Amino acid sequence: MKTNDVYKGFRVLSVSRLKEYDSQVLYLRHEESGLEVLKLLNDDRENSFAFAFRTPCEDSTGVAHALEHSVLCGSRAYPLKDPFIRLENQSVSTYLNAYTCPDHTVFPSSSPVKADFYNIFSVYADAVFFPLLQEGAFLQECHRLELDKDGKPSIQGVVFNEMKGNYASFEDVAYDAICRPCLAGSEYVYDSGGDPLVIPSLSYGAFRDYHRRYYCTANCLCYLYGDIPLEEELDFLIGHVTDRVASPGTKASYPAPDFSRDR
Repeated sequence: MKTNDVYKGFRVLSVSRLKEYDSQVLYLRHEESGLEVLKLLNDDRENSFAFAFRTPCEDSTGVAHALEHSVLCGSRAYPLKDPFIRLENQSVSTYLNAYTCPDHTVFPSSSPVKADFYNIFSVYADAVFFPLLQEGAFLQECHRLELDKDGKPSIQGVVFNEMKGNYASFEDVAYDAICRPCLAGSEYVYDSGGDPLVIPSLSYGAFRDYHRRYYCTANCLCYLYGDIPLEEELDFLIGHVTDRVASPGTKASYPAPDFSRDR
């Protein structure tokens, strides 16, 4: 492929060579959906992919962190309670993860077996773009009120308890107290993981709305690495992502954020 070539709606924006990794680097954008693809093509059979989304912080409710957990709690094509655990137990992947950063969220994985690679790729693609996001997942992963055997109420939730543990560290709290005043006026003044004092204020509606706004193809970079031909992986993305979001009844009917100013 050469710069400005078009393959089934994907335009090649640049082609270069990365000597340190003995790789050809191809950067493409799907002209209709806005999905961006960065491919490092080489002879490494350890193929990998990652879906990365810009997820800016507007508060410290931890909504981006809660979504990172919740999209992996069942999707349209894989309506299981926890397909991520199934993959961990049954896949031969060498890496399988998801993580939330201050301004972006990433869903990466890798496998040396081509069939396994595409199986994980399929589960992740469906999870991030077509999750069920049922209220039960929100209550499980974010926050809920529980009563113990004595009737005493307490707030529970995977993300809530995880961040309680984080805020139990004196070093982390002291670091935040020093850094956040220096970041006043920016999104980095907030905690993308969530502040346990603020997490319970996140509503189910705001949780779903955040996914609608930011988990869209116009806000996604798909990173690819390895020896699988790029055309083959693009065909996969067309069948599992771009054609589906363009179909009636999908998120294509929602207004996507305009990130053109950042390009």
